Amino acid sequence: MKTLTWIDTAVCLGNGQSRQGLDLAKMKDYATVIGCNAIYRDFTPDILVALDSRISHEIYRKAYLKNMKVYLGYWTPVPVFVAKEMMKTMADKTDIVWNDSDEVVYHGADGVFTLTKGHNLGITYITGVSKTDEIIDIEPDVDGFAYATGSRSVHLACELSAKEVYIVGHDLYSDTDKVNNIYAGTDSYADKDALAARPNNPDETFNWILQHKNTFDKFPNVQFYKVNKGAEAKTDMPIKEWSNCPNLKYITQEEMAQRLYN
Repeated sequence: MKTLTWIDTAVCLGNGQSRQGLDLAKMKDYATVIGCNAIYRDFTPDILVALDSRISHEIYRKAYLKNMKVYLGYWTPVPVFVAKEMMKTMADKTDIVWNDSDEVVYHGADGVFTLTKGHNLGITYITGVSKTDEIIDIEPDVDGFAYATGSRSVHLACELSAKEVYIVGHDLYSDTDKVNNIYAGTDSYADKDALAARPNNPDETFNWILQHKNTFDKFPNVQFYKVNKGAEAKTDMPIKEWSNCPNLKYITQEEMAQRLYN
């Protein structure tokens, strides 16, 4: 794994369909690659970020954690006896893997972020953890916003001192009326036929556009590149709310390759 004490150039990968076909492994030779959620199933980024409780527990249980730096939402271990006491009042539905551990991460069913519509799906997640792992706890709360995983990963790149950030596969919109996500229809994700989310939803939890704008404004010395496929599509259109962000440029995937690899 790379030494990530500082980052100069970061590529932040969302799971929108526009990133399909890109050579993700090659990117790691030229930049620090930060991925989100289920990307670990197909590719090992330098840094992996997940806020949703279900995918966070999946990552801990199934991913090979040693090859990347992992940030998981509200990932605070507690002693097993504390979790068992909390279980007395938990929801009927449970997803528990103890692992014969002395400590567990406990996410109750009330108010935990989810990747599908709704905050309370009535499931309690408990996973036994090792004291030797190097999982880093991360929270969505930033400047009064409840950041989503994708926008939080871009903010994290800036926190880690990136000087330029390529935003790839964070499509915001969908070119159809269906959800735009490579992993739609799989565990922890919305169905493929689910309606596309609104990136400017008045609910701040889902207002990705304003979350990104907050990051652009907060880090004026960072150069941001919104990377598009270069086709005439809804996912390629300029975002009007970002029109006064002087540190943001729109480029195509081809232009990104020229900047990164030459």
